[in-house]
Amino acid sequence: MTSFTLGKNLHIRRIDELTAEEVAVWDQLLLTDDLRRAFMSCRYARAVAETGGDVVVLVLYDIHTPCGFLPLQRIAGLRGKVGIFEPVGDVMTDYFGLVAADGVHITIENLLAATHGRVNAVLFSHLDETQSRFGLVGEEPRTGLRTWLGTSFGTSLGTSLENPASGYWVNLRKSDKKLVYDTERREKKLVNEIGPVTFEWVSQNPASDMAWLVESKKAQYTRTGKEQAPLFDSRKVALLNRLLPSQEENCQGVLSTLRCGEEIIAVHFGLRCHDMLHVWFPVYNPKYASYSPGRILFKHLFSAAAADGIQVFDRGEGDTQAKRDFANETHTFSRGLWHVAGWRGLLARGVLSGSWRMGRWLG
Repeated sequence: MTSFTLGKNLHIRRIDELTAEEVAVWDQLLLTDDLRRAFMSCRYARAVAETGGDVVVLVLYDIHTPCGFLPLQRIAGLRGKVGIFEPVGDVMTDYFGLVAADGVHITIENLLAATHGRVNAVLFSHLDETQSRFGLVGEEPRTGLRTWLGTSFGTSLGTSLENPASGYWVNLRKSDKKLVYDTERREKKLVNEIGPVTFEWVSQNPASDMAWLVESKKAQYTRTGKEQAPLFDSRKVALLNRLLPSQEENCQGVLSTLRCGEEIIAVHFGLRCHDMLHVWFPVYNPKYASYSPGRILFKHLFSAAAADGIQVFDRGEGDTQAKRDFANETHTFSRGLWHVAGWRGLLARGVLSGSWRMGRWLG
């Protein structure tokens, strides 16, 4: 698709203006392997809008049938006033891109030009390499990591004869015997010195456990000098709490806990999209750091998630040793700036350049 006409094969909708057909098509498209991402779901975009995000969706049509959705969020301040947008959820979002039918291929400059000044530029990150099949590319490649457990998409809950995570753990023992041995040794040491471990795949006290996660994550950010981290923003915390009770298959909140007695050892909150779990906010109690509680948490997460039909853990962008410990696949994200041609595009670039210089001056 290289030509777009606003009101015909292109519509700009606020998230609450989508038709029932459009929502249904969006949900159906998310079943595609490389689109099965909670951060690209209608439910996620709706939650961002409900917690203060200025969300719009560029809806593409093939004659009379919706065939593509590009959710965007207006950037606050002057940048937004000149039509600069970003991925829905901003820094909270681990995936960005077009959700579209097979065969859709667009020219992004033409798409933005067809909005007639409403969307003049998109400043983005977390564009997965598979988005190139739609004609969307970026710059500055970044590594993403995943852990495949070996289940299959569509497995009914409770029907598996053996836990697929057992096979994953057996294979990991062969490929990284030291990691498996050390993780199991530390868990035994934790049990012997502190007490029996209790793991909940789905927290039985979600409100209090989420509050613990948020405060612990903020303390972690403070210790590491990340004073501008997202959870210091009340709207970002509100987004977590909005997603926590979500049970939609395309975007389900999963809060898991690891305890010794009544004391929390580690917590993780992620988003599930069918058979994929996005690893989003893991945090552990620094009091028990010597036991590697994060690794112990993931050992239990793998087992419980696989038994619940999850095939893959997605770690988002970033290449750290902690993420590599259990990873068995890499892929590439990119970031960049798309903008219209002409004076609107030049204005958007100028405003962005000015805001970056101001940020460096103030920072």
